[in-house]
Amino acid sequence: MPPDTAVVVLASGSGRRLGRGNKALLELGGEPLLAHSMRAARAARSVGELVLVMMPEDVAALDRAWGSSPEQLGADRVVAGGEHRWLSSRAGCEAVDARWPQILVHDAARALVCPATFDAVAAAVRQRGAALAAAPVADTLKRAAADGTVAETVPREALWSAQTPQGARRDWLLEAFLRWDPALGLPTDEAMLLEAAGHPPALVPSPTDNIKITTAADLELARALLGCKASTP
Repeated sequence: MPPDTAVVVLASGSGRRLGRGNKALLELGGEPLLAHSMRAARAARSVGELVLVMMPEDVAALDRAWGSSPEQLGADRVVAGGEHRWLSSRAGCEAVDARWPQILVHDAARALVCPATFDAVAAAVRQRGAALAAAPVADTLKRAAADGTVAETVPREALWSAQTPQGARRDWLLEAFLRWDPALGLPTDEAMLLEAAGHPPALVPSPTDNIKITTAADLELARALLGCKASTP
């Protein structure tokens, strides 16, 4: 079937926890970290448009550090981010061309995402209206008491760790941004917005290497995983 999905890649974060500026500009496998998720999205059969959310100063830094532009990495258009993640997501989704009936949002920090994950989430959106990549929680979870001791063990059987891409039908997602009540605080992802709007997303199992690069240790792990992939015949 022809492409029916637009992807918004978020790359406007400050990277405070990593401490090296915008992590999308860091080196991973000899190229900017951003290039990996952009290439994966472009390779997905369901994807017809790619919107990058990135601050103008970081676009300039990408050119200085790598001699590259967002368009050379596969972006059809670039928009500036907002003060918070959800506002950056909203800006990117509102910039998507109206001809695409569904939109996925992906964090550039999940650089090892594969094209098949975009296609799997897009297929779930096609069937269910909203979906997200996720992984079942494997660790035993403990709820802490005020004094720092364990208050209880939390059953993990129905718990999943949310990842990206996440998305929905275009009209559902744009409506969810408009309907969000600021009194509820800051939404952490698109799935939270969709839940609040009455559109609970379907969970799509994601590969174990769809990690989010947040710390220096995460970056080293991503480099190791990328090296393993490159050495596999």
